[in-house]
Formats: sequence, structure tokens, C-alpha cells
Amino acid sequence: MAVAAPSGSVAAFPRPDDLTVFEVPHGVFIKMHAGTWHAGPLFFESDEMDFYNLELSDTNVVDHNTHDYMRDSNMELEVLPVA
Repeated sequence: MAVAAPSGSVAAFPRPDDLTVFEVPHGVFIKMHAGTWHAGPLFFESDEMDFYNLELSDTNVVDHNTHDYMRDSNMELEVLPVA
């Protein structure tokens, strides 16, 4: 999971230094504060998984943005599974 503090605007994306990436262990449930920027969760190969995503009915309409870090910062992010 990659997260950053809320920016206050759906148009404002986190700077690379603002990002924190961490693994959510199996069996753990996380709750993010309102407005938390996030990418993920990212799932690595697994036979099965449980995932809950609770959001408002219009979240992907009024609170969704995509940022191209390669285009704007010449930066590619890679998240690897913990060994």
C-alpha cells in the first residue's frame, strides 16, 4: 500500500518524498483517515485473498485522480514483495 497525507485537493498529487509504502500483512485490516491519498493495495500472486473496500457510492466520480510520475518527475516506482 502506498499512502500520503491528504493534500486538500483531488487535483494535488503527493510529491515523491511524501509517499510511504508498506506491506499489509495477511489478516490485518487498515482504516485510512478521510482524504488520505493511496495507491493499492497491490496484490502479489496468491491462491486466495480477502479484500474489503468501503467507500461512498460516488468516490470514483468525485474523489479520483491519476498521476503519471514518469512523465512529470521522470520517476518509476516499483513495489516488491517482502521476502
